[in-house]
Amino acid sequence: MNHYAEFTAEEFAEDDFFRRWVQSPDAGTEIFWQEFLVQHPEKHTVMVTARSLLRAIEQVQVMPTEAQGERMWAAIEQRTTGLPGQVDASELETENRWMWPKLERPNWWQLAAAVILLAGIGWWFSLKSKLSDQPETYSGLVSQSRIDLVEKINNTSKPLTVRFEEGSSVVLQPDSRVSYPATFAAEKRDVFLSGEGFFEVSKNPERPFMVYANGLVTKVIGTSFMVRALEKANRVTVIVRTGKVAVFPIKSLDQKTSASGQPAGALLLTPNQQAFFEPTSDRLTRQLVETPALIKVPEHNQNFIFEDTPVAEVFKTLETSYGVTIAYDAKTLQSCNLTAPLGDEPLFRKLDIICQTIGATYEVLDAKIVVTGKGCQPTE
Repeated sequence: MNHYAEFTAEEFAEDDFFRRWVQSPDAGTEIFWQEFLVQHPEKHTVMVTARSLLRAIEQVQVMPTEAQGERMWAAIEQRTTGLPGQVDASELETENRWMWPKLERPNWWQLAAAVILLAGIGWWFSLKSKLSDQPETYSGLVSQSRIDLVEKINNTSKPLTVRFEEGSSVVLQPDSRVSYPATFAAEKRDVFLSGEGFFEVSKNPERPFMVYANGLVTKVIGTSFMVRALEKANRVTVIVRTGKVAVFPIKSLDQKTSASGQPAGALLLTPNQQAFFEPTSDRLTRQLVETPALIKVPEHNQNFIFEDTPVAEVFKTLETSYGVTIAYDAKTLQSCNLTAPLGDEPLFRKLDIICQTIGATYEVLDAKIVVTGKGCQPTE
């Protein structure tokens, strides 16, 4: 609710939840917006203006062209200022027949109505232009959909679970929304997200699940992952918990697929990996999450207690347990053994202990952990 406190009249008029309250109110929208006005009485005038814009648009049966809008505005200026103009009166009457009665003389309430209506028309053209210029945003993608979509908005302060008809689900964080078909297509499952959502997808190799979020597509078959695509943020984040996903810019959908069957330039993410996408530059990068979670308890040495264990075996245990890749020079480190109780320490703390013990260092590059060191003296 808090983000509405900074909205302008135009932003209210463009907001789906606000439009629903104005155009087809129900108990939920009525309670929400009445409560909002109690908390933010200073927004009353702004909201009244937004309602006026929407009401004005509702009265327009045929949207005028931009040229017609400019001529009508010139006519209003001529009537209010008394200055000569280039508009033919009969043409103005024809264009205005669907909008307001012919003005015999300046009438302030009629002029006010005309100004409000033209403001609404200007906003309408601005909105259409905005959507056409930003077809990859949530609003742009939803407006271009050729099928009817169901929209769920989380206007509460708590996470909201939305379940899809085929068994998948998404947990929406506050101030987030998702649009989707009531019934998915036979060949794929398309979902549009704005904000942050954690998805759990039912496995179906024949119907890939596609999440569209601010210029980025996340394609999965069956897995769990989080997508964060805030409207005003400058990047999209995808974090994988289980399974595997492919991420790529929407623009790549029209490009040829690679040997993996994904669009060229797609990144494959596995558990404990995350991708960052910058829509302004189309830059897509991959990293490990800040705190990799244990995804599989090792069959042997479940407590991570090592006694004179070859470091190659230690690294293998960590790779399996955390789903990560550890790169190192096996020949250089072949004489290194580890004796240490690593226990329930986080992954990077485990690596700190290992590297301190064998005299090595590590860094994370493109979701891989690279260990370097001079090696160890062989024990006699």
